[in-house]
Amino acid sequence: MSSRMTKSHPIGESRSRRATPATHGAAASVPLRDGAKLHLVTPGCRIPLSVPLEKDGSYLCVPLAGTAVVHQDGCTCPLAPDHVHVVRRPNGGGDRCVVFQSAASLAVLVHFPPRWSLCCPHGPTCKVGGFLRHGGHAAGTDRALELDSRGRAIARQLLSARIEEDGDIIAIEQSVLALLAWAYAKSSAPTERQVPTHPLHPQAALKVRQAAEILRRRIANPPTIPQLGALVGLNQSDLKRCFKCLYGESVASYSRRHRLETARDLLAHGGLGIAAIALEIGFANPSQFARAFRRQFGRNPAEFRRLPA
Repeated sequence: MSSRMTKSHPIGESRSRRATPATHGAAASVPLRDGAKLHLVTPGCRIPLSVPLEKDGSYLCVPLAGTAVVHQDGCTCPLAPDHVHVVRRPNGGGDRCVVFQSAASLAVLVHFPPRWSLCCPHGPTCKVGGFLRHGGHAAGTDRALELDSRGRAIARQLLSARIEEDGDIIAIEQSVLALLAWAYAKSSAPTERQVPTHPLHPQAALKVRQAAEILRRRIANPPTIPQLGALVGLNQSDLKRCFKCLYGESVASYSRRHRLETARDLLAHGGLGIAAIALEIGFANPSQFARAFRRQFGRNPAEFRRLPA
């Protein structure tokens, strides 16, 4: 399914009547087979936006932009952007919700009830069902899987999905299953037997990944390289060398690319003005943002937003 269909209806509205979309303070949602449900949060929502979690089952939460936390009993657990999080709800456990704290939030949440995994021919022994039920740990927000280009493309496809006819639900379900398959494969990969693709010591690689996560989390106010090195415990030269080794680009290039890709996603889903998006990714000057965006993508933000659906 094309991610930008013409004469189509966004998820959250029907052909005869518009439902409450995310821009009016709620996440758009669509029920799927076997009790699963897809929730989409797009820019322009009222903040804070709270998406209640069902009393049981598991969620795949994919925050692509903005700040999100899991809230329960007065405690909060932040959700790292550009990660897939497995959030479990074992047998209730009090009120729980995902709270989005930015009008520039962009996220995908998929709920899988307990009965969903039991529909597998393998029943309770289904490993994918076990991944959802346990997430690799005992409880709570269990796993955070860093998005790669494939995972991010699936999330973008879901965010851009349109419902033109009932059959389009099948394509949406296929994308949901592709996201689950990606997360399960990434989680269950036998990392201890993988041949490293870089010569970094595991502890150095961990610190570099922490540095990348800080850059993604602090997108509106990225730290300087000295500040970033101090946060993860690497000196400037080691941080630069190790970052380039692991990610194939410099710290500055990685940060700039991620910020502009986030801006591109926000522009694609409307809801915020160009100046607001510029501020959201750390550009106080919209003209400077427009020049950087054009260098990265070949057109300025206004031209990108006017692209035909």
